[in-house]
Amino acid sequence: MQKASASLIVRYAFKDGLRELVLLPVWWYTNGLKRVFLFTLYSMKWSSDLFGLGIWVKNLFVPMYGETSLTGRAISFGVRFVMIIVRGIGVVTLSLLSWIGFVIYVVVLPLSLLGVIINLLALLF
Repeated sequence: MQKASASLIVRYAFKDGLRELVLLPVWWYTNGLKRVFLFTLYSMKWSSDLFGLGIWVKNLFVPMYGETSLTGRAISFGVRFVMIIVRGIGVVTLSLLSWIGFVIYVVVLPLSLLGVIINLLALLF
């Protein structure tokens, strides 16, 4: 078995690293963006499941504890309505955080490249 020379290894590592660096923006805004977008949609569904919002909405008009009197139905409706509002605020908050993360993902690559360019120019001048 023949040993690879150090210069050959460095050359291939340099070429591969340079290729990956050039292709990073392409991957970032194609496959990476698709993955982050799907994760954002999944996290919105997950937050709705976490708070059980669909179950509360589905049972909005069902009386609690089998209490079928008018007062029992009114109290059950009121409690469930308030819980839907509170849980809805939680779902909206987590969904907004997910979308903020998505926007950060979209903006972070150009801003980091801009920072590198500004610092390289500061070194030169």
